[in-house]
Amino acid sequence: MQCRTSEQEEAQPDQIDVSSIFVDIAFRSTPWAQEKLERENPRTAARILFVSESNVCRSVLAEALTRHILHGRGLSDEILCESKGTRDYNLGEGPEAVVSEVAAENDVTLPEDFKARTFSPEEDIVQFDLVVVMDKFTAADVLREVSVFDTINSMGNYSKRVRRLGEFHPQLAKMMTPDGQDIDDPLYGNKGGATEKEAVQAALCTLREACEGLVDWLVRLRGTTLEGESLRAAVSRAVREMNDLEWLVPPMLQNR
Repeated sequence: MQCRTSEQEEAQPDQIDVSSIFVDIAFRSTPWAQEKLERENPRTAARILFVSESNVCRSVLAEALTRHILHGRGLSDEILCESKGTRDYNLGEGPEAVVSEVAAENDVTLPEDFKARTFSPEEDIVQFDLVVVMDKFTAADVLREVSVFDTINSMGNYSKRVRRLGEFHPQLAKMMTPDGQDIDDPLYGNKGGATEKEAVQAALCTLREACEGLVDWLVRLRGTTLEGESLRAAVSRAVREMNDLEWLVPPMLQNR
């Protein structure tokens, strides 16, 4: 019997060393456990989650503005709101310094002891009746995970709960282009100084108008609830009846 030398073994093309190759396994959770908890602990108040990229600028401002508007209209107990980010860039940090400065100058009270948090798809898409994103990028981040749940349970209407804040803005709502309803990140590029502060100020004005529009929509919805229907149920019904964000829907979920 002829023995192979080590040189001959190395020359064999069908022998590949895979010892240094690692497979990065991705695990996805599902919303089923959270839905079970929701059924066991029913609520009537509607819950809204504002989502931006890192939760230190637009989403926290939207949360603060909406809370203020709701308080002024006596709806703080019926409509609750929070904010999160899709990326962990600033996890555990407070709002950016320029955001806090602009907020203070405009009498906007940011949540006390605020710390940036990240969006949890399997929990938040169930705990919140409306997930309001700032632009196409945060929408894509959210829907990339949430849309998977719809492929498993087509009756869940998970993706339907994701809307853009610009849809409730009096002018942006009329823009029908894919990015026409975006509320852009004023900190993008980190310009710093007066330029950055002006950008945050402009974003605050846009956010205020959009949040006013969102609350107006909720108030109208509250006035047209069906007999025995809670505001939470009315919000869920309303978002199911809205047009799909077709340009954001993954191919597997698009109408054919």
